[in-house]
Amino acid sequence: IQNYSDRTFEERNFVRYGLKRGLKYQKDISMNPFKYGFAGGTDNHNGSPGNVEEDNYSVGSHGLADQTAENRLNNSIDGWATAYDINPGALTGVWATSNTRGAIWDAMMQKETFATSGPRIKVRMFGGFEFRDGYNSYEAMVRAGMQRGVAMGGDLPTTHDGAPTFMVWAAKDPMGPNLDRIQIIKGWVENGEMKERIYNAALSDNREVQSDGSVTPLNAPVNLETGAFTTDKGAPELSAVWEDPDFDPTQQAFYYTRVIQLPTARWTLWDEIREGVQYPENVAKTIQERAWGSPIWYTPKQ
Repeated sequence: IQNYSDRTFEERNFVRYGLKRGLKYQKDISMNPFKYGFAGGTDNHNGSPGNVEEDNYSVGSHGLADQTAENRLNNSIDGWATAYDINPGALTGVWATSNTRGAIWDAMMQKETFATSGPRIKVRMFGGFEFRDGYNSYEAMVRAGMQRGVAMGGDLPTTHDGAPTFMVWAAKDPMGPNLDRIQIIKGWVENGEMKERIYNAALSDNREVQSDGSVTPLNAPVNLETGAFTTDKGAPELSAVWEDPDFDPTQQAFYYTRVIQLPTARWTLWDEIREGVQYPENVAKTIQERAWGSPIWYTPKQ
């Protein structure tokens, strides 16, 4: 068995670095070429886009190279990765005013989109300066977001002096496990250095963020004999109104939301259970799927 696990991943390989680099370009040359909206997709060579469920990966994603469990155990994909390094793929969600081609394209142009690592998780975020501390329903939150703030993919207004507030909401995949938490990722440039911070905005199971920013992890294991996930932990829906505690009105910044699901069986575990193969010890048997909402940007007053 060939092993490609020594491949090196650099920070610049990831979209978060691109977002930070965009802020630095904005500071250096007054233009941000990396104001990305988020989308997810597949690199599926089987002609089955959207087939991203871990428990439905029985024919792989690269034709003859990984169509059986034995292929996935022993083959490589074009010499750059072992077949068991490959994942089913991701999905794109769009918040559109109607299920029409025009409305969907308009929403994509506005970057009111989100990506998931595969599950049908839903996530939404609004940013602004005039939100209440809480809302009693998803509908009330959306109305306030549309009337008093900006949606994912937008730019915060520069007419306010205080810290921005973000309303975040997420709902689980109806067929999947509950949600663990909602986080907000912030990026900014300080003294020429690109920086980032992860904040926990909403937690399941009545947990609270500690003074050092840490969170007690949930004990929600996957049954390695059956592939079943934990059903009595987590939350089917999470929401919060979060204010940046470290806001500096002189710094450009972006904010985006990340939703983390409880652990589930990776397709490699399903292969071991159903097909009787045995992957190397360093191959993950479980994963924590997630979703990411497009960023909202803040630019200081000129």
